[in-house]
Amino acid sequence: MKMQFTFVNKSLKAGMLILPLLAASLFSAGCSSVKEASAEKGSVTTIEQLQQKIDERFNDPLFAHAHWGVMIQSLKTGRVWYERNSERMFMPASNNKILSAASALTRLGPDFTFETDLCCNGIVSDSLINGDLVVFGNGDPTLYSHFQKDPRDLFFSWAKMLYEKGVRHITGNIIGDDNSFDDNALGDGWSLDGLDAWYSAEVGPLQLNENYVDLKIIPPATKLEPVKIEPNIPSSYYTIVNNLTVSDTGRSHISVNRAFGTNRIVINGNVLCGSRPVVESPTITNPTLFYVTVLKEVLQASGIRVDGNPLDCDDIQGWKHTAGDFLLLDKHYSPKLSEVLKEMMKRSQNLYAEIMPRILSWKFTGKGSFRGGKRIVEDVLKEFGIEPDTYAYVDGSGLTRYDYVSPKQLVTILTKMKKSPYWNVWYDAQPIAGIDGTLKSRMKGTKAEGNVHAKTGTISNVRGLSGYVTTADGEDVVFSFLVNGHLRSSKETEDITDSVLELIASFNREN
Repeated sequence: MKMQFTFVNKSLKAGMLILPLLAASLFSAGCSSVKEASAEKGSVTTIEQLQQKIDERFNDPLFAHAHWGVMIQSLKTGRVWYERNSERMFMPASNNKILSAASALTRLGPDFTFETDLCCNGIVSDSLINGDLVVFGNGDPTLYSHFQKDPRDLFFSWAKMLYEKGVRHITGNIIGDDNSFDDNALGDGWSLDGLDAWYSAEVGPLQLNENYVDLKIIPPATKLEPVKIEPNIPSSYYTIVNNLTVSDTGRSHISVNRAFGTNRIVINGNVLCGSRPVVESPTITNPTLFYVTVLKEVLQASGIRVDGNPLDCDDIQGWKHTAGDFLLLDKHYSPKLSEVLKEMMKRSQNLYAEIMPRILSWKFTGKGSFRGGKRIVEDVLKEFGIEPDTYAYVDGSGLTRYDYVSPKQLVTILTKMKKSPYWNVWYDAQPIAGIDGTLKSRMKGTKAEGNVHAKTGTISNVRGLSGYVTTADGEDVVFSFLVNGHLRSSKETEDITDSVLELIASFNREN
């Protein structure tokens, strides 16, 4: 900064008196410039400055039509740093999983495991099982490649066990008992046009491959070759209708549909020859029957003849049994709940979240149902200080648009979990910005990377992000951002919420 001065008073004494004043003025101007430059770079050193910057983000004119709900609170002091519509109701999307996961962890504990019993209702003699194989389950969702190399590994181990015991022939049926849960396999208010997508899979006590099929679609090298479709679970349970065409120009476009109530998967569209394989994951209907059909196929492929059919126990008149009625051949335990919750929260897996209220109901009432589990979730949240009639918990995952909760209530749950004896399990289960889960690609290269642990949420016109962040001066903060009724892209909502978290992560009152 270069400045020129002219002294009117020519006296040296007067000039000497004026010079210190000018120096002070210059120093003040310089400090002011530094502060302004610092402010322009986004540096904030007071809560008031932070609030102003956050306000600017949420006042983005692109979202003037939408509804934001926000609460940011210090976990150290309890002081609310920022709030906007914090007590109003919002559709939470997958932030609803926070309610389900917190309740399950609080009531069941991190070491809880799901159980599956393989039984026989006949006589085992020499190489023969003269009777049925019966499988009883209570919702184990982990027969999937994220927990084992092949989703059918349990079936192969059962086949190996029977074969090593000399069994070569089963005269009866392979029966799946799914009576530990009620028959409501879908959530209230789920969109009909999404039921063939993996994220809307039916829920049940016996579950294989998360109740869908992963189809690897492999484009050919030339137009003269057919498109290959490789399912990760080959089975006669479903059929694939391949209507794909091949071109050597343009782009691939593929649609996969399964008509409601059927297991006929129709694949239409066009693929570009030489392009990369893609994976599509349509759901199947009646997970129990899928489970026992594939089990029978594995037994037969392992050298054990099965005369009977795969059956859902609901199709057997008068069937009312428990595992205790039969000879127990094997009891399988799932990975611990802590591992299931980590998979559920980081991937935002709806099926796992729907299991949580049902397994709570099964554990404490003897029958798994959403309604029974809902009452237990409400009991847990009431202990947290949230009354049952102040929110709407209508499914376990947030897939329905009937769920409603406020940012303040989410912050209350997150704060209570910070004080939970299972805090480390809870914190580790959340997606981490720039590292893993649904936040893997977000906030990279900022102070929020590796710092923010938070649950995402997305359904049409709804976005959510709620969790934890630590400031640059070491203060732990809890937050909840919900936006409803927006017509912008997901990326545009992320730009706002992520920039706010970057501000908080950079906040340092020691400067």
